[in-house]
Amino acid sequence: MTARRTAFYGVGGALLVAYLAAANMPSQGEPSREREARPAATAGSTSIAADVSAQAEKLRTRMAQAPTPDRNPRNPFAFGEPRRTVPLPERTVHAAVVETPAVEAPPPLPALTLMGIAEEASPSGPRRTAIIGGERDALFMVTEGQLVIDRYKVTKIGADAVELEDIFSHAFRRLAMR
Repeated sequence: MTARRTAFYGVGGALLVAYLAAANMPSQGEPSREREARPAATAGSTSIAADVSAQAEKLRTRMAQAPTPDRNPRNPFAFGEPRRTVPLPERTVHAAVVETPAVEAPPPLPALTLMGIAEEASPSGPRRTAIIGGERDALFMVTEGQLVIDRYKVTKIGADAVELEDIFSHAFRRLAMR
């Protein structure tokens, strides 16, 4: 490196430092931020109390202008009829009484859980056995075509699920591994 290039870099660096220093200096026309942030000098506890009461009064006036929250806010997670502001006229309804025969409610579905599937290789393909847990620690080891709790017939055993057919309603129920 030559002396001329070294002098050029030195002068350029000095100018850059002077520019950055001047940019960080406060200007004469603007009040500094330190003076704005600094609290006013007080002459004692009476002036502090007066300042606090003045600030409290400002806060009260600002709070009086603030909007009040709605007493019945809309809940986007609840479904229901919208509130009606105009009352509807009362209607008289004349309905005919029709007697319907009492229909028995279907019995609740028994609690069944697929606990596992065992697979055995055979010449005709894999033969699967489903292990199904029932109520009161009942355990059923069934293959296709067998009955479970005298209500379901096993129609298909897959790699991770069992398909059962209700022998009364012919509805299908699927148990999957969890």
